[in-house]
Amino acid sequence: MSSERGIRFGLRLEDAVALVFFAVNLVLQVVFSELRGENLSPADVLVIIPAMAALLAKELVHYFVAGGAHGHPETDVREFARPYWGIVRDWTPFLVILLMYYSLWGDATHLLVTQDRDAALIAIDQRLFGFQASLALQRIVNPALTSWMQFAYIFHLFNIPIVACFIYLRRPRARFREMMCGLLVVSFLGLLGYILVPAIGPMYTLRSQYTVALSTPLAALNRQMEFMDFARIRRDVFPSMHVAISFVVWLYAWRNSKRLFWILSPIILSLWVSAVYLRYHYVIDCVAGLALAPISYALANWLFARFGTLQVWLPLPRSWADRLRRLGAPAG
Repeated sequence: MSSERGIRFGLRLEDAVALVFFAVNLVLQVVFSELRGENLSPADVLVIIPAMAALLAKELVHYFVAGGAHGHPETDVREFARPYWGIVRDWTPFLVILLMYYSLWGDATHLLVTQDRDAALIAIDQRLFGFQASLALQRIVNPALTSWMQFAYIFHLFNIPIVACFIYLRRPRARFREMMCGLLVVSFLGLLGYILVPAIGPMYTLRSQYTVALSTPLAALNRQMEFMDFARIRRDVFPSMHVAISFVVWLYAWRNSKRLFWILSPIILSLWVSAVYLRYHYVIDCVAGLALAPISYALANWLFARFGTLQVWLPLPRSWADRLRRLGAPAG
């Protein structure tokens, strides 16, 4: 059976970034399990392998759905599905970012560095600023301010889709994909930081030194914060992804709507303060997030301008390629 035939399909840059992250994560899992003489648990790759398979399957589905665009006869089903499938394909990166984050569940962040690096981060803050900011901020802690900080921190879940929806509806589709690439790149680099510098944060390491409780009369905010604490992976401190991602989103807001940029400014700036106020991060984590964001923004825009869609060749036996061609897809 000949293997000279195959299919060529487009792989979006944002999907390629995620695939590289999952591949690196998988290689680290396998290599370091072997080096330590440990058995690789299925739980360690529970997210990685299905996520990689789903990303590739998504683009193969698109290959079939968009087949009519290559001059092949239309079908009613394909013509009906194409616009809806396009929306699903465009917004998939949001799910992919979550899968990237949760691929580090458990002890995955201890692959390279087996000890938490909180002591080093505390020492850096002490050397740079002469104090621990989350401890110093206790003097201004009050229920009203805590409520605002919790709102700003939680709003991180909303400012991303707000900006994304605005761009999707009011700007060229390429601008939306550019933002998705920015989010994938900053997530890729930030999650690598979790692996290189695993830490649990001041909420735990400085707990015995806090003398003022963070209380708020708003039960809804408390429940939301409790849920976010429950849903977090164990070590997600350096760099602060709340800071890095919100900064990237802010930059895309500036690029696409100055009005939206200024509307979001008070909340995003408060979010950066809340990361320390609420005792999730050391100041150096936020500084790293602020530095990472413009780098990711520039890198993603550069990559997207040059490699927005990558052409991938999938070798297949001749009989398989012929069957795909008969289904109306452009066989290679």
